[in-house]
Amino acid sequence: MKKIRVSVAALLVGVSMVLMSSCVGSFGLFNKVLRWNKTATNSKWINELIFICLHVVPVYEISYFVDGILFNTLEFWTGQSPMAGVDTTVKGEKGEYHVKSTDNGYHIELLGSNASADFLFDEASKMWTLNENGKSTKLVQFVDDNAKFYFGASEMTVNMESTLNLLAAR
Repeated sequence: MKKIRVSVAALLVGVSMVLMSSCVGSFGLFNKVLRWNKTATNSKWINELIFICLHVVPVYEISYFVDGILFNTLEFWTGQSPMAGVDTTVKGEKGEYHVKSTDNGYHIELLGSNASADFLFDEASKMWTLNENGKSTKLVQFVDDNAKFYFGASEMTVNMESTLNLLAAR
């Protein structure tokens, strides 16, 4: 009887080791937030202020929790990180769109047509553009402590430091 208990216990420990093996995972979502925060502006002081605000809001805490509980578990069982890239179909007013992440942005295509667009980020100029039908349109550019938004022929510059100070004062 004692040998059976030891054998069953050994079997349970062996099965537990296989089924409950640790999965630290890549923490893709948390690391994307962190990478963005490190390069949000050219000022380390503003980036630190953003870092603190993202803890107060609590963006870092939520991304870490979602990664630890959901995404890393999915990565463990499927072998792929859900944060590795986007490849999905989205239903819109004019039909279904296929959205796929690229190395520097996103490619969006209206299914059943030749209509498509690319949202691209240029790391050197820190600018998001929309490329559609061979035409490139500026959307937003991050310069020092400012974000410059483009609206056709007009543009609006937002000082990130002033905006963050206003938010912190509330």
